[in-house]
Amino acid sequence: MFRSKMVKSKEFEFYVKADLRRYEGKYIAIVEDKVVASGNNAKEVFEEAKKKTGKIPTMAKIPREETLILTLKWK
Repeated sequence: MFRSKMVKSKEFEFYVKADLRRYEGKYIAIVEDKVVASGNNAKEVFEEAKKKTGKIPTMAKIPREETLILTLKWK
């Protein structure tokens, strides 16, 4: 039986637990447990975060409230 281990980072834990509603529809850059940059252009957000922190940020796009995500299992 195949089992995969999910590697959890500080950034992932922050993303899952944080209230990010104010960033709906925007890209965010996370370093450790902070949003260090946000905006409408992923490349600009990435570069701003890298410049501010000197680190490679974890990037995410926060869905709008009305976004519905479905997961389907195909047979």
